[in-house]
Amino acid sequence: MTPATSRFVAYGFASVHDALAAESALASAGVAVIVIPSPRVLGELCGIALRVDPASARAAESALEVAGLPPRASAEIDDL
Repeated sequence: MTPATSRFVAYGFASVHDALAAESALASAGVAVIVIPSPRVLGELCGIALRVDPASARAAESALEVAGLPPRASAEIDDL
């Protein structure tokens, strides 16, 4: 039997300050967000990333753009 998987989008930022400001911007925009350790697939960034449901990715990216906080990297990841 295969374990159930779900997907999420992770956004990485250059600094912890940017990541926390982005978390606040997403929360203000009504996007559910969770701070997580930065996944390796995002590369060498600040060490934390923001986790968002893929269904909310477009709204998250729009909110980050409006806030002037575009992520340095993003990836859609399987969560086992």
